[in-house]
Amino acid sequence: MKRLLAPLFALGILLSACTTPVDDGTGPIKLGYIGPLTGEAASYGKDTLNGALLAINEINEAGGVNGRMIELIAEDGRCTGTDAASAAQKLVNVDKVVAIIGGQCSGETLAAAPIAESAQVVMISPISSSPDVTAAGDFIFRDYPSDALKTKAMAGYFKKEGIEKVAAITENTDFAVAFRDALKENIGDALVFDEVVEPGTKDYRSLMARLKDMEFDAFFPNGQTPAAMAAMVQQLREQGLTQVAISHDVAQDASMFEIAPDAVEGLLAIGVPAVDRDSDFGTKFLAEHGEAQGALFFAAQAYDAARLFANAMTEVGTEGVAIRDYLYAVSDFEGVVGTFGFDDNGDVTGMSYVLWTASNGAFTQGEAVPVN
Repeated sequence: MKRLLAPLFALGILLSACTTPVDDGTGPIKLGYIGPLTGEAASYGKDTLNGALLAINEINEAGGVNGRMIELIAEDGRCTGTDAASAAQKLVNVDKVVAIIGGQCSGETLAAAPIAESAQVVMISPISSSPDVTAAGDFIFRDYPSDALKTKAMAGYFKKEGIEKVAAITENTDFAVAFRDALKENIGDALVFDEVVEPGTKDYRSLMARLKDMEFDAFFPNGQTPAAMAAMVQQLREQGLTQVAISHDVAQDASMFEIAPDAVEGLLAIGVPAVDRDSDFGTKFLAEHGEAQGALFFAAQAYDAARLFANAMTEVGTEGVAIRDYLYAVSDFEGVVGTFGFDDNGDVTGMSYVLWTASNGAFTQGEAVPVN
């Protein structure tokens, strides 16, 4: 379980402000949540929060953890490092939570990690996929696979489909830049157009005009939020460019069809397999929360994270080191998203990828996309 910890300069700044929470063994068990509950990324923040709440309500209705109820304390990370760090400081130092579900955006997780790490508070991120999370700390886990694997799968798909020249526009965020860097490692010179824009950019027309004079086989919109992705694809099509557009799971959001319904038709995304709407989890989630705002699997990832924490605390108690060691030993947890475990870096093992296609206002699941 030895891993590269968060940067020492970050730990040095935060260490003095963090103390290890002590649970006195009475009253409710406080569990934290960090995710984007407002802003352009709020759809998957709300989905993961609702997924975690569904699990916690079930656990409490069944008697809790060794007779104690779980209380979820949710903080808005707004998909930014600054807000997530503030949220983590509050959860650790004021609320004294024993563990945290989050962050959701990779930037949230990376900013909160040094605070949780120094306080020995375990975090499980349901959907952070940046390769940088692998080295975020010894108490930092995720039950969603790293983009280091997804970009290998994407490179294999490009090769199979004869896609030799890729044009990409990337938002300058922790998640998107890390994804772009991982993709470059896997496709090299095939990335023939590689531009980075600042978050909040609305006008990509000058970049699209440049693309009209280039040869490329596929366009890769690489944004932090569905709104950014939809705008990129919309303006690509406005220029009359018809090359296939393919991206990652941020694109798998219902709001894409509200923002640019015609432009996103045929958009491809490589992500994890769907969660069955007719499963026990799907039926309960839809009955209690209605349709997922982003994707049902986002909610399922958080549901599994909450149940993992409950299992750990039932078996070994609420102390951070004990929870950490329990999670490192997990190899075959039967979750909603499948059977999985964790490696020595706290990264999930056992996940797979599939191809998704935007069609008639929804994404449909297609062929498996192996990691070669």
